[in-house]
Amino acid sequence: MENMVKEGFWSGKKVFITGHTGFKGSWLTFWLLHLGAEVKGLSLAPNSTPALFDQLDLAQNLSSHHLGDIREAELAGRLIKSWQPDVIFHLAAQ
Repeated sequence: MENMVKEGFWSGKKVFITGHTGFKGSWLTFWLLHLGAEVKGLSLAPNSTPALFDQLDLAQNLSSHHLGDIREAELAGRLIKSWQPDVIFHLAAQ
């Protein structure tokens, strides 16, 4: 865990986030992008207006942005397998 806070740790890391369009997921995505990570996400569409995800214009900076339900195991598995992330954050509420 200590290595994760060292300067440069996230630079170039491939990160997959479920729930990246939610409030907490949006902030995590924002910070990881700021720290140099390559981020892909799987989430339902933002459910608030205005959504933080849209206000931060995160879709423009993600390596990939997928709208879908994590309960669709085939979809989630395919995305993770193809991306082969270094780190996965599971923030989806479903």
